[in-house]
Amino acid sequence: MSEAKKRRSTGRVTLNDVAQLAGVGAMTVSRALRTPELVSDKMRERIEAAVDELGYIPNRAAGALASATSQTIVVIVPSLTECGCGEVIAGLQQTLRGEGYQIMLGDAQHLKQQEESLLTSFLQHNPAAVVLFGSDPGETIRQRLQAARLPVVEVGAMARSPIDMNVGVSNFDAGYQLTRHLIERGYRNIGFLCARQEQWMLQQRMQGWQKALLDNYLSPDAIINTSERPSFSTGAAMLGEFLLRWPELDALVCVNDELAAGVLFECQRRHLNVPGKLAIAGFDDLDVARACYPALTSVRIPYQRMGEEAADLILRQLVGEPVMGSALTLDFQLQKRQSS
Repeated sequence: MSEAKKRRSTGRVTLNDVAQLAGVGAMTVSRALRTPELVSDKMRERIEAAVDELGYIPNRAAGALASATSQTIVVIVPSLTECGCGEVIAGLQQTLRGEGYQIMLGDAQHLKQQEESLLTSFLQHNPAAVVLFGSDPGETIRQRLQAARLPVVEVGAMARSPIDMNVGVSNFDAGYQLTRHLIERGYRNIGFLCARQEQWMLQQRMQGWQKALLDNYLSPDAIINTSERPSFSTGAAMLGEFLLRWPELDALVCVNDELAAGVLFECQRRHLNVPGKLAIAGFDDLDVARACYPALTSVRIPYQRMGEEAADLILRQLVGEPVMGSALTLDFQLQKRQSS
């Protein structure tokens, strides 16, 4: 990632000058000045001493005029019902609220045109930064954000070419490891159920499934991609089509736990033993995966931490700290349970 954007020098003592003298990060100084109760007494005393010695005077009004930005962080998600959205937003809010920033949230409803429209509208409010969740931005969005010269974080999947910063997990590796687990358990006819495949993070999971099968000389033909919303009812409805087209199916990977739980419930309605007749696995490790019976094998994704890390990167850029590296890859966890 390129160096943090630098503001024009005014000759005044800056927040970075205070941070350097106090021996702390600029974000810590900002936090101490905005919300001193969140900083330890010892740290606050060091910062106050540096402020006094340098004669630093926070000028937030002038700073806002100079940067032409607000205290708003724009967050655009593909759908408010999307798995992980709530946890990402919670992580963002938890970190940003202490620094005086608020979230402006937009739901693109899985439509690229809607995402572009939301972004155009939100940029008119001069936000301080933009967060995009789970999508692969098109050229229009990329150009607008590059022209805006704002901190941008893409969250959820590892981007092929990040606009600015990127926080996520390798969904390809998650799909690969989950499918390899099923293969190691002896399953050979493994299908994949996908909904709203156009999302980059979902495509990565599917590609990991395909690669694991091909590496083990197994067929990746048993795949259904539906345009329906990934839900319990969609999973239940799709099971019949799988069994009709591929009666030899012995395992099914679903792109999220809602689909997987729907498949499980339909198996129970049809009196199909899980995992004896059909093994089932999903992604996201939602509460339903742990609560249903048999419990679902799933991949735990650290969505809340993604939000926290994204907020931290934004705050560091906004106070002028250099952010080393544009991409932060977090770890996922394969949760092996009774459904496989």
